Amino acid sequence: MPADLSVLPGEKPRIAYVIPSLRGYRGWVTFVDGAIRSLQKFVEPVLIVSRGDEATAEEKFPDLERHALPTVQAEDWNGTTASMLRRMLPVLWTARRLRLLRVRMVHSLEMFPAGWAGDALARAGGIPHVLTAIGTYTVVWRKWPALEYFYRGVLRRAAAVYPISHGTEAKLRDFYQSDLSSTAVHTILCGTRAAEQVSPRAARNRREKTAPVVLSIGMVKPRKGYHLSLRAFAVLQKRFPGAVYRIAGMSPEGEYRQLLEGIVRRENLGGVQFLGTVDASHLDRLYREATIFLLLSQDLDLHFEGFGLVYLEAGAYGLPVVGSRSGGIPDAVIDGETGFLVDPSDAEAAGMAMIRLAENPVLSSQMGLAGRSRAERLTWDRYAEEQWVEYQKVINR
Repeated sequence: MPADLSVLPGEKPRIAYVIPSLRGYRGWVTFVDGAIRSLQKFVEPVLIVSRGDEATAEEKFPDLERHALPTVQAEDWNGTTASMLRRMLPVLWTARRLRLLRVRMVHSLEMFPAGWAGDALARAGGIPHVLTAIGTYTVVWRKWPALEYFYRGVLRRAAAVYPISHGTEAKLRDFYQSDLSSTAVHTILCGTRAAEQVSPRAARNRREKTAPVVLSIGMVKPRKGYHLSLRAFAVLQKRFPGAVYRIAGMSPEGEYRQLLEGIVRRENLGGVQFLGTVDASHLDRLYREATIFLLLSQDLDLHFEGFGLVYLEAGAYGLPVVGSRSGGIPDAVIDGETGFLVDPSDAEAAGMAMIRLAENPVLSSQMGLAGRSRAERLTWDRYAEEQWVEYQKVINR
């Protein structure tokens, strides 16, 4: 007979968290930090990290129990099926032999390949396994049909999957609805601390500038849509010749960067600044100096924006936003309320949306303050409360 796993009043169950990465990937790092710290109110986390992340995990979470696998989420998961299996077999072998005492559940904070390791841990312990579905890695394993065959079993065995947006849930169901027939799927929107870190006064007292200052935050790569946002900026600059466009994020040299520089030359754009990676204080200054936040993320093959925390960050500063209607962005940006959403390929529409904001300071302020209110609502405390309700359903079931 299975043991009684019901949660007693006041009990903090031990839950093992399979951590995708604590270095390099800003989205993952932000999500893990926010989720783990907020959930400590309800549970006792046990961290499962890559060996390469052990030092970072000890620094970030010195009071939490930690265990290491050979890897969890390598920086580059490209390769053949054979090379992927060579990477994962030692991980699965180690996970099957890792003894996690008194752990009630395993929660993988990413779908692939972290979820594969989490499945092995849960099966070894005879305990439930749940997964968070963030974005691209929810479905990217379709690239390897042989791995997909095995990974479908992870979905079928899971007690629950928690997408961070309705867009991510839609992607998951589009591909794997049949594998989720016995698996609970419940969207829990991502959280943010941005509204805690930026004063309401800073959002309310924004000063409009004579010429628009447009800001984008995110790695310079095709999925972020900079080839379209530059064309949208060209539309804006025809109306406002003094407009400035600042792009902050890792900007590696290569074909895509050359493509963007070619657009700048052909469109004869002035005021475009590729700033590269910036530190927290510089980022804060960029948000405060901007008048419009722009990011036209794209769905490219199996790659998509799972949510878009930067839209909420912009809202926390009282910035109206212009984004693309793709992936999980409609959960971060309320079209017509906190900003404007356009078709992902429609640079002209994005440019006209920015002109509308630049020409109407009242509308710009209203949308910026609405974005601030949304950032204040979508907190990590709210995320943890919703996640805790779902945990109890799984444990008590």
